Amino acid sequence: MEINVKPPKGMKTVMCDNKPVGYVKDVNDPKEAIRLAQELIKSKGLSREISKSESIYSQAQSFANTAAYLYEKDLKSLPRNPQSITPFVVNAAFSAEMYLKCLQEVHGQITESHVLTVLFKSLPNKVKDKINKTSKKFESQYQIEQGILFKNHLKNINNAFVDWRYIYEKNYESINIQQTIFVLQVLHEVSAIERGLKT
Repeated sequence: MEINVKPPKGMKTVMCDNKPVGYVKDVNDPKEAIRLAQELIKSKGLSREISKSESIYSQAQSFANTAAYLYEKDLKSLPRNPQSITPFVVNAAFSAEMYLKCLQEVHGQITESHVLTVLFKSLPNKVKDKINKTSKKFESQYQIEQGILFKNHLKNINNAFVDWRYIYEKNYESINIQQTIFVLQVLHEVSAIERGLKT
Protein backbone atom coordinates (compact mmCIF):
# COMPACT_ATOMS: atom_id res chain seq x y z
CA MET A 1 0.00 0.00 0.00
CA GLU A 2 1.35 3.39 -0.99
CA ILE A 3 1.47 5.93 1.85
CA ASN A 4 0.52 9.47 0.85
CA VAL A 5 1.13 12.69 2.71
CA LYS A 6 -2.60 13.36 2.51
CA PRO A 7 -4.23 10.80 4.85
CA PRO A 8 -7.56 9.02 4.42
CA LYS A 9 -10.54 10.57 6.23
CA GLY A 10 -10.32 10.29 10.02
CA MET A 11 -6.59 9.52 9.94
CA LYS A 12 -3.29 11.43 10.30
CA THR A 13 -0.15 10.76 8.30
CA VAL A 14 2.92 9.81 10.32
CA MET A 15 6.21 11.13 8.97
CA CYS A 16 9.66 9.72 9.69
CA ASP A 17 12.81 11.27 8.21
CA ASN A 18 10.50 13.56 6.26
CA LYS A 19 8.75 10.64 4.51
CA PRO A 20 5.20 9.36 5.08
CA VAL A 21 5.38 5.94 6.77
CA GLY A 22 1.79 5.21 7.75
CA TYR A 23 -1.47 6.45 9.22
CA VAL A 24 -2.91 6.63 12.70
CA LYS A 25 -6.36 7.58 13.93
CA ASP A 26 -6.93 11.35 14.06
CA VAL A 27 -7.43 12.03 17.78
CA ASN A 28 -7.96 15.33 19.60
CA ASP A 29 -5.48 14.63 22.41
CA PRO A 30 -1.95 15.68 21.27
CA LYS A 31 -0.26 13.29 23.75
CA GLU A 32 -2.32 10.37 22.46
CA ALA A 33 -1.50 11.38 18.87
CA ILE A 34 2.22 11.29 19.71
CA ARG A 35 1.86 7.91 21.42
CA LEU A 36 0.08 6.44 18.38
CA ALA A 37 2.69 7.83 16.00
CA GLN A 38 5.57 6.49 18.14
CA GLU A 39 3.87 3.10 18.30
CA LEU A 40 3.54 2.99 14.50
CA ILE A 41 7.17 4.05 13.96
CA LYS A 42 8.34 1.41 16.43
CA SER A 43 6.21 -1.30 14.79
CA LYS A 44 7.86 -0.55 11.45
CA GLY A 45 11.35 -0.82 12.94
CA LEU A 46 12.07 2.86 12.27
CA SER A 47 12.55 4.02 15.85
CA ARG A 48 15.97 4.53 17.39
CA GLU A 49 17.33 5.99 20.58
CA ILE A 50 18.69 9.50 20.24
CA SER A 51 21.38 10.52 22.71
CA LYS A 52 21.11 13.80 24.56
CA SER A 53 24.26 15.11 22.83
CA GLU A 54 22.73 14.26 19.43
CA SER A 55 19.52 16.14 20.33
CA ILE A 56 21.48 19.17 21.52
CA TYR A 57 23.71 19.10 18.42
CA SER A 58 20.66 18.88 16.14
CA GLN A 59 19.08 21.85 17.91
CA ALA A 60 22.32 23.82 17.58
CA GLN A 61 22.36 23.10 13.85
CA SER A 62 18.75 24.16 13.37
CA PHE A 63 19.35 27.56 14.99
CA ALA A 64 22.63 27.97 13.07
CA ASN A 65 20.82 27.17 9.82
CA THR A 66 18.22 29.84 10.58
CA ALA A 67 20.94 32.40 11.32
CA ALA A 68 22.73 31.42 8.07
CA TYR A 69 19.50 31.83 6.10
CA LEU A 70 18.94 35.33 7.52
CA TYR A 71 22.55 36.25 6.82
CA GLU A 72 22.45 35.03 3.20
CA LYS A 73 19.04 36.56 2.47
CA ASP A 74 19.20 39.90 4.30
CA LEU A 75 22.60 40.68 5.83
CA LYS A 76 25.34 39.52 3.47
CA SER A 77 25.19 42.50 1.16
CA LEU A 78 24.32 46.17 1.50
CA PRO A 79 21.83 47.58 2.09
CA ARG A 80 21.06 45.17 4.93
CA ASN A 81 17.53 44.48 6.04
CA PRO A 82 17.49 45.79 9.63
CA GLN A 83 14.50 43.54 10.42
CA SER A 84 16.79 40.49 10.19
CA ILE A 85 19.61 41.62 12.47
CA THR A 86 17.94 40.81 15.81
CA PRO A 87 16.68 37.32 14.81
CA PHE A 88 20.10 36.61 13.26
CA VAL A 89 21.88 37.47 16.52
CA VAL A 90 19.40 35.62 18.76
CA ASN A 91 19.49 32.47 16.62
CA ALA A 92 23.28 32.57 16.28
CA ALA A 93 23.84 33.13 20.01
CA PHE A 94 21.46 30.33 20.98
CA SER A 95 23.14 28.04 18.45
CA ALA A 96 26.54 28.80 20.01
CA GLU A 97 25.07 28.04 23.43
CA MET A 98 23.71 24.70 22.21
CA TYR A 99 27.04 23.74 20.58
CA LEU A 100 28.85 24.49 23.85
CA LYS A 101 26.26 22.49 25.82
CA CYS A 102 26.65 19.63 23.34
CA LEU A 103 30.39 19.62 24.06
CA GLN A 104 29.66 19.71 27.79
CA GLU A 105 27.24 16.79 27.45
CA VAL A 106 29.79 14.73 25.51
CA HIS A 107 32.29 15.32 28.32
CA GLY A 108 30.15 14.92 31.40
CA GLN A 109 27.72 17.62 32.41
CA ILE A 110 25.88 20.72 31.30
CA THR A 111 26.21 24.10 33.02
CA GLU A 112 22.95 26.01 33.43
CA SER A 113 23.83 29.36 31.90
CA HIS A 114 23.24 31.45 28.80
CA VAL A 115 26.63 33.18 29.21
CA LEU A 116 28.86 31.69 26.53
CA THR A 117 32.20 32.32 28.25
CA VAL A 118 30.89 30.56 31.38
CA LEU A 119 29.97 27.52 29.28
CA PHE A 120 33.32 27.62 27.48
CA LYS A 121 35.28 27.92 30.73
CA SER A 122 33.70 24.74 32.11
CA LEU A 123 34.86 22.62 29.15
CA PRO A 124 37.81 20.25 29.67
CA ASN A 125 41.14 21.83 28.70
CA LYS A 126 41.66 19.31 25.88
CA VAL A 127 38.38 20.47 24.28
CA LYS A 128 39.30 24.16 24.69
CA ASP A 129 42.64 23.35 23.02
CA LYS A 130 40.80 21.72 20.09
CA ILE A 131 38.56 24.77 19.79
CA ASN A 132 41.55 27.14 19.76
CA LYS A 133 43.33 24.99 17.17
CA THR A 134 40.21 24.88 14.96
CA SER A 135 39.84 28.63 15.44
CA LYS A 136 43.30 29.21 13.96
CA LYS A 137 42.41 26.92 11.04
CA PHE A 138 39.35 29.00 10.05
CA GLU A 139 40.24 32.57 11.05
CA SER A 140 41.82 33.52 7.71
CA GLN A 141 38.46 32.84 6.00
CA TYR A 142 36.74 35.65 7.93
CA GLN A 143 37.23 39.40 8.32
CA ILE A 144 38.08 39.18 12.01
CA GLU A 145 40.99 39.91 14.31
CA GLN A 146 43.41 37.02 13.96
CA GLY A 147 45.73 35.33 16.42
CA ILE A 148 43.55 35.76 19.50
CA LEU A 149 42.10 33.02 21.69
CA PHE A 150 38.63 31.74 20.80
CA LYS A 151 37.14 32.92 24.12
CA ASN A 152 37.83 36.51 23.00
CA HIS A 153 35.82 35.91 19.81
CA LEU A 154 33.08 34.37 21.92
CA LYS A 155 32.75 37.62 23.91
CA ASN A 156 31.28 39.23 20.76
CA ILE A 157 28.00 37.37 21.47
CA ASN A 158 28.63 36.42 25.10
CA ASN A 159 25.25 37.59 26.47
CA ALA A 160 23.54 38.13 23.13
CA PHE A 161 20.87 35.46 23.55
CA VAL A 162 19.46 37.28 26.57
CA ASP A 163 20.30 40.88 25.56
CA TRP A 164 19.13 40.80 21.94
CA ARG A 165 15.78 39.14 22.66
CA TYR A 166 14.83 42.39 24.38
CA ILE A 167 16.86 44.75 22.21
CA TYR A 168 14.09 47.35 22.33
CA GLU A 169 14.99 47.89 26.00
CA LYS A 170 18.60 48.79 25.16
CA ASN A 171 19.96 52.11 24.02
CA TYR A 172 22.76 50.61 21.99
CA GLU A 173 24.09 47.15 21.16
CA SER A 174 26.47 46.17 18.38
CA ILE A 175 27.58 42.88 16.90
CA ASN A 176 30.30 41.78 14.51
CA ILE A 177 28.46 39.61 11.98
CA GLN A 178 31.60 37.98 10.53
CA GLN A 179 32.90 37.14 13.99
CA THR A 180 29.54 35.64 14.91
CA ILE A 181 29.54 33.37 11.85
CA PHE A 182 33.15 32.43 12.60
CA VAL A 183 32.20 31.39 16.16
CA LEU A 184 29.43 29.15 14.83
CA GLN A 185 31.74 27.58 12.22
CA VAL A 186 34.35 26.68 14.85
CA LEU A 187 31.83 25.33 17.37
CA HIS A 188 30.01 23.32 14.71
CA GLU A 189 33.27 21.74 13.54
CA VAL A 190 34.51 20.81 17.03
CA SER A 191 31.10 19.57 18.17
CA ALA A 192 30.86 17.28 15.13
CA ILE A 193 34.37 15.92 15.73
CA GLU A 194 33.73 15.35 19.43
CA ARG A 195 30.53 13.45 18.55
CA GLY A 196 32.50 11.27 16.12
CA LEU A 197 30.97 12.74 12.95
CA LYS A 198 32.83 13.46 9.72
CA THR A 199 33.17 17.13 8.85
